[in-house]
Amino acid sequence: MTLETLVTALACLSTTTTLPEKPIPIIVKNSVEPLRVDNSTGGCPAAALGGLLARVQHMTDEVRSLREDLNELQQLIDEYKSQAPARVQIEPSILAPRQLDVSDTPRSCIDQKHGLVLIQIAPDVEPFYVNCDQNFRDGGWLVIANRFDGSEDFNREWLAYKTGFGALNSEFFIGLDKLHRLTNSMDHELLIIMRSKTKEERFAIYDQFSIGSEAEKYYLYVLGTYRGDSGDSLRYHSGKKFTTYDQDNDDNAQNCARSHTGGWWYGRECLESNLFGTFQPTHGQEIGYFKGILWKTFVPGPTGSLRYVRMLIRPYKKTQ
Repeated sequence: MTLETLVTALACLSTTTTLPEKPIPIIVKNSVEPLRVDNSTGGCPAAALGGLLARVQHMTDEVRSLREDLNELQQLIDEYKSQAPARVQIEPSILAPRQLDVSDTPRSCIDQKHGLVLIQIAPDVEPFYVNCDQNFRDGGWLVIANRFDGSEDFNREWLAYKTGFGALNSEFFIGLDKLHRLTNSMDHELLIIMRSKTKEERFAIYDQFSIGSEAEKYYLYVLGTYRGDSGDSLRYHSGKKFTTYDQDNDDNAQNCARSHTGGWWYGRECLESNLFGTFQPTHGQEIGYFKGILWKTFVPGPTGSLRYVRMLIRPYKKTQ
């Protein structure tokens, strides 16, 4: 609708001209009452008023869609905040006070409370806080990454991925250094929970998972047997080094992290999954060119993105 047409329509609505009894029907989405329009000299043109009503209806539809999306997002936020009431930033300084007796500090989330827990994976490693999840599949899970509202930017530099970023009760990544220490302190399994924009939920479990050190570029060197209903879209990345936009460790001619807007264990063909890609915006066109949060056997791209991802690990026991 042009500005000239809008001005004409508003001018007509502000006059005291008496409109005729016989209405001229104007078809508008989700039809309103027929508009009475005077087609005589000095009256309001039907096209102007019809265009104005169409614009108003379009804006109403957009507001309704926004309200539905906000309600959905608020439910996710409330659900997650109820699991971890305190907001703790992941920083190297978030450690146990040195004077604190940590002799009984647990090494993992097994048999611990749900939420924030202080753990110490080895006597020579400083204790640090983690988010424990006791709700999924018999509990004992330690959350290493969480994405549900797009509030945290995952297109970050090497140092950010090394140390971790975000808050433990919001969107975050635990950090490659901590993940290396955790997965090399004992055998761990990996659980990935994901949801599409249609709220369909799927999962993947790998009975072994560990990554290398920074000197080894945190490569994904152990990935065990898969089970689940999402399909195995992480297998391709086994044996791959971690790449960020400022440190290219993949075998592709281009930097895959730059191409796909997020750090990951990319390979020669870049990806079959990328859980650290760009979060799908609430409005506007879908993300294209394989830049979203993708899982080839569930949400494959090139457009779109997962709307929820949760990565968790726990010590693995063969008797489980």
